[in-house]
Amino acid sequence: MGLDASVMCNCYKQGKTSPCPFPDNFQIDAEGFPALNLPYESHQSESDTFDQWLATCCEHAYMEHTALYISNWKGYRSFKEALEQVGWSHFPTLRRYLPENNQGLVPAEASASALKELDIFREQGNAVRKTFLINSETDEAIGTSTAAYGGKFGWNGRTGMNIGFDERGFFIQDAWEFNREIFRAMRFEQRIVEPETLDRPRQFEYIDLESQRGFLCSTPVRVFVEDTDGQLHQQYPRLMHVEQRVVGTDYYAYILEPLTKIFQASVETGNPVRWS
Repeated sequence: MGLDASVMCNCYKQGKTSPCPFPDNFQIDAEGFPALNLPYESHQSESDTFDQWLATCCEHAYMEHTALYISNWKGYRSFKEALEQVGWSHFPTLRRYLPENNQGLVPAEASASALKELDIFREQGNAVRKTFLINSETDEAIGTSTAAYGGKFGWNGRTGMNIGFDERGFFIQDAWEFNREIFRAMRFEQRIVEPETLDRPRQFEYIDLESQRGFLCSTPVRVFVEDTDGQLHQQYPRLMHVEQRVVGTDYYAYILEPLTKIFQASVETGNPVRWS
């Protein structure tokens, strides 16, 4: 699940498509999509014919000049948090048009402004601080905290235990008791204390390395490591800590690249970006 975007081509208005089966009923709907201006309930056959035509009527399937996956929601929210850190005053267009869900349009003239704002973000260099969960034995990052999700990254529907971390440390919350915090530590150890059985899931003990206070639960911090055969295996880091690190704006290349491409397509065609 994540955010996608597309931009319509101009083939129809340039006369580059095969003949539309229902030219008098062709329209661009409120969502920016080519559509048949007929009630579907009483014109199902025409709708099916139109959809079949739309799929192959020009070199762009369904008249999508460009269609891109932008990011998963965690990565998207993380990028918006980075923009906020730098300062929304630098990014008024992005603030207005980056969506909250899978819908909305960005006019072509706004796409041109958005491209300039993406360049401004790139020019910031090492301007963003992020909170990481670190494997203390390897110094490798296990994950990053996303404020939009309250820092949570793991949960157990059977026990109601949520785990996560923020700038104040790693935490465990009881979701069944209004997210009551049960455990928190900046540096901690994870121990496997009981193996998994048919009647009981594997048990883990978290130990605060400062206070030595511990907590036992069945919700682990785990990472997946690929072996030489391409198989993924679960590993449970033993020593971990929470740390803030400065990241360069190139850290967000995963979303900067597709956003740049989709806004460029909008400017080139004069058509809006459609979020989906």
